[in-house]
Amino acid sequence: MHEDEWLGVAAAAERHHCSTKTIWRRIKQGGLPARTEKMSGRDGRPVIKTMIRVADLNDAFGRTAHDDHVRKVCEAAPPLTAEQVTVIGKVLLDHLQERDAKRRSSGGAGPSM
Repeated sequence: MHEDEWLGVAAAAERHHCSTKTIWRRIKQGGLPARTEKMSGRDGRPVIKTMIRVADLNDAFGRTAHDDHVRKVCEAAPPLTAEQVTVIGKVLLDHLQERDAKRRSSGGAGPSM
């Protein structure tokens, strides 16, 4: 998840394995910046929703173990060589061609690209 993305209170609580009460408490105590937005609810009526930026969640709760692991792997991985890029591209293209051929033979939809 990108640090500039925004989450609702329930999604923020789920992401950091805590209750929504914990999120609300941190917002009210000033330890977690949030904003309110007017948006369409499930039934189409407007609702006001509290949104929290992922970067602010990371600052308040620390990064999730998954985020930290992904960051470390990306930092440690060397860049791909031109040969690796070519091989990966060929594998992906072959896969897409096989998938489209299967769809055509089974009467399914054509290419989705």
